[in-house]
Amino acid sequence: MSRRILLIGSDPSSCERVRQLLEANGFAVEVNATGHLESPGASPDLVLLDRRTPGAQAELVARLRRDRSLVGIPLVALGGGLASSAGLDGVIALPIDEATFADQVRVLLEGERERLAEVAASARERLRERDRKGAVFIHDLAHQLSTPLTPLAGYVKILQSERLGPLSSQQKKVVEGMAGSVARLSRVLDNLSDFASLQAGPGAISPVLVEPDVLADEVVNEMRGAVRDARLHVQVRPSSGGPVMADRKKLRQALANIVQNAVKFSPHGGEVLVEVTRDAETLRFAVFDQGPGIAAADLERIFEPFGRPDRPGEARVPGSGLGLPVARRIAEAHGGRAVVESPPLRQPSLGGHQYTGSKFVLEIPVGREGNLVERTGSR
Repeated sequence: MSRRILLIGSDPSSCERVRQLLEANGFAVEVNATGHLESPGASPDLVLLDRRTPGAQAELVARLRRDRSLVGIPLVALGGGLASSAGLDGVIALPIDEATFADQVRVLLEGERERLAEVAASARERLRERDRKGAVFIHDLAHQLSTPLTPLAGYVKILQSERLGPLSSQQKKVVEGMAGSVARLSRVLDNLSDFASLQAGPGAISPVLVEPDVLADEVVNEMRGAVRDARLHVQVRPSSGGPVMADRKKLRQALANIVQNAVKFSPHGGEVLVEVTRDAETLRFAVFDQGPGIAAADLERIFEPFGRPDRPGEARVPGSGLGLPVARRIAEAHGGRAVVESPPLRQPSLGGHQYTGSKFVLEIPVGREGNLVERTGSR
């Protein structure tokens, strides 16, 4: 394919001479007399400026550098005496040497392409190193914070068990609040740790026997304090499909992130449904809510790290921005996916409630392991 040259010049005879020289050497040339690129079409590989007045040339170069269609395209002047400090990538001296002119253009093209490739490679390496250091820092931070949290969680469970003595109703409520706060903080730290480890790709999965219905009940029960405070009604609709093979801790975390999101953004007194379905190939957790929904432009952005949607007037404190991204990455590490519909494309088949907010679906393939587990569980 011919390399494309955009030639900008106001002298028709000079431009025609340059065009003929370039086309005779296999270049495709487009001539522009004004430098105004209202409809530039496909981006050129190089721009030649046939302007003789330094002041006018400097103004033109500055304008072209602001043109988004020319980002990364080398700008070369035919004469004029301006250096790279004026925004040029090169200068071809006048008068033109017809014997070497095309070769000079090729050298500028190849040299700029190599320079841009080097810059891009260096930038990618810097980004990789930054991501690596950031992941290590986040992982270490999560570990340092979880170290004192682990015994706190244990002490709260001891208090809840009443092994140290019976608790009054008020004390039980206080301890339950503590347990909810510890659980939320544990999820934040797990999200930080998993985000760091999943940055480089799917994380290690340690599959064990998992009962999806039990998992859903556990997640909802863990949030009963927040559910009660918001006067929500959260229903789990089980599948009764039996156990599957999955990483229990990670799958529980992914589901908890999605349910927590539904609880957080549901109106007081609203309804949330956690629907568990299972067929021969796929396990699905569908979480319906009656919240404000998500704008179409944000449906994918919410799965990006720290990609919280803008919610004008939202009084509640936003989360870490990692819950939904981590849920999707955990699903993908299982070979599955996490998606959202807002509003839901279909309502649940049972029940009289309308879920007008969002529907998040977390699904993982059952696969051969799941079929094996199903047979084992049926014995």
